[in-house]
Amino acid sequence: MHYQGSTGTLTCWAPVGDCPIELGPLAVLPGSHKVRKVLPHHFSLGAGGLIIDLSQETPRHPELDKPWLSTNFEVGDTLFFPALTVHKALPNVTADRMRISLDNRYEAVGSRIAEHMLVPHMTDVSPLSWEEVYAGWKRDDLKYYWTRVEFKKIRRYWGYAQKGFAEALELARQQDKRGIRGAPSSSTIWPDACSTLSQSPTAFTETPTSRATSLLSRSKDGNEPGRFPRE
Repeated sequence: MHYQGSTGTLTCWAPVGDCPIELGPLAVLPGSHKVRKVLPHHFSLGAGGLIIDLSQETPRHPELDKPWLSTNFEVGDTLFFPALTVHKALPNVTADRMRISLDNRYEAVGSRIAEHMLVPHMTDVSPLSWEEVYAGWKRDDLKYYWTRVEFKKIRRYWGYAQKGFAEALELARQQDKRGIRGAPSSSTIWPDACSTLSQSPTAFTETPTSRATSLLSRSKDGNEPGRFPRE
């Protein structure tokens, strides 16, 4: 869902160093890929900003009725899983340690790939060019390697992210602290709207309904409040 393009993508997740349970490694829901589709996502605090409501989805999909699996990862351990596997990061409950990991993704030659996956990661938040990434490299043969591979580039789909942001705004209207905290962190979805929240943290406290309605109306692509663009 974050990666986009092909459901045949394989993810390779590897912690940098030892990553015990208390440091917040990944957990997977075994067999969840057998549902064979992307399940509805909803707003959530934490990594990714979105979550699947298993209480709603499990009655419809018995494949999801499994316990979460994780482990105490050691340096060198790697977790592989297909794109449709439901997964999450466990909470980091340590007092002063940060969990760092590498996320590599692989797909077959000729597959679809979303346009935002061809630029450095998180450039929406912190602009970074490939020229900056490659500065100081002594070899050129691996630069821009994807330009020599056959694939189909597709547009980025914002529907899941926009829906999550709208749900965060609705929570904020209701004075829910999750929404007040989460809406500003969604700056990669609607930068103009979210920058207003960041500059005025008490915006929802002062006039929750009018402020949230205004922010929804000021969507970057001009869509009507609460409506998500069709791709």
